[in-house]
Amino acid sequence: VLADAARLPFAEGSADLVFSNLMLHWHPTPHVVFPEWKRVLSVGGLLMFSCFGPDTLKELRAAVAETLPHARPMPFVDMHDFGDMLVASGFATPVMDVESITLTYGSPRDLCEEVRALGASPLDDRWPGLPSGRRARLLMEALDARRDSAGRIPLTFEVAYGHAWKPAPRTVGVSTVSLESLRQGLPRGKQ
Repeated sequence: VLADAARLPFAEGSADLVFSNLMLHWHPTPHVVFPEWKRVLSVGGLLMFSCFGPDTLKELRAAVAETLPHARPMPFVDMHDFGDMLVASGFATPVMDVESITLTYGSPRDLCEEVRALGASPLDDRWPGLPSGRRARLLMEALDARRDSAGRIPLTFEVAYGHAWKPAPRTVGVSTVSLESLRQGLPRGKQ
């Protein structure tokens, strides 16, 4: 099924597991995705997801900041904020964890081709055009200057993992307590 994660074509409570691998950071409004995932989960259902965190592509971001001042790199959400979104959406016992993975590349072009293959940016206000040839060369030079001692260009991916459960709905009820039972519970002399 191909659908917007914030408007799934599934009935309420129809899934025991929602699993999302490296999708959430591409959604322009991730805070609306969690309530939708909760809606389709059955009571006791499990949500598991992974997404990129704010340290993802930090080397590329630094090179872009130096050479393409008008570029606005995609912001990645911190795992703590995703945890807060889980709680705000009513999930129970959310757990978040993070790991950092560093890949290395032989050339700036290889690095950029891999990043391009990751997908598009959900930003509506991204720069509308491509950088000039001069700016693109400056970016390649800035990336090339970041080679490590082995002559490779590092690129960090911060991967956040989360899971939470859909709790049973809370029941709101009315309890009736008689005045006499309250009096019986009070110490002598205070009745």
